[in-house]
Amino acid sequence: MTSTELEALIRTRLAAGGLWQMVDQHKSQFVEYPDGLFAEIVLNDASKVLEAEKISQELREFLAKQGLDLDVIVRANWVVDSVEGPKQSISISERIRAALVFPAVLVSGSQSTQVEVNVTPVAEEEIRSKVIEGEVDEKTALREVVKEFLRLQLSFGGGSYWDPIRYPRQDLNDSALLYLLGHGLAGRR
Repeated sequence: MTSTELEALIRTRLAAGGLWQMVDQHKSQFVEYPDGLFAEIVLNDASKVLEAEKISQELREFLAKQGLDLDVIVRANWVVDSVEGPKQSISISERIRAALVFPAVLVSGSQSTQVEVNVTPVAEEEIRSKVIEGEVDEKTALREVVKEFLRLQLSFGGGSYWDPIRYPRQDLNDSALLYLLGHGLAGRR
C-alpha cells in the first residue's frame, strides 16, 4: 500500500464517521516504510480524538489481517488561551517546591484543558536577566515567556507531540529556556 492509498483509506473511514472535515490536512501525514505504514492524524477539535482513535484502531486491525502494519498517532491542535500566575509551587505533601507555577488554559475546538508550567529558579533568573528590560512588568514578561514555551511545546508533531490532557504539567528549566530563546519568539524580544 502506498502513502496515497493509505491517506485515501483513512479519509474514507474518517469521512464516514463525520470527522474528515476536522482534520488539519497541512499537519497530518501519511508515510509508507519498507516494514509498514505510519499516519499522523491531526484534528482541530480535541473532543473528537477518541472517536478518531477508535476508527484508527479498527483500520489498524483491518490492515493487520492483510499483513500490513500501521502505526497511527491521533492528536489535536491546541492554542494557548490564557496564562496566569505566577504562584508558588506546592507539592502533594503541601511542601513548598523551588519553582514558580503558571496555570494556563489551552483550547482545541470545543474542548479546553488546564495545564501548569513550573518555572525553575535558574530559568526564572535567566528570564529576568535576558528578557526583561527597562520598564517591562516582570510578571507580564514571565507569563509571555511561559506562553511562548507552551506554543513551542504544542508545535511538535510525530512521536514528539505533547498531549496536554494526559500530561498537564510542563517544566520550564534552564535547558528548555535556552532552546526556547534560540527557536521561539522569546529569543527575538
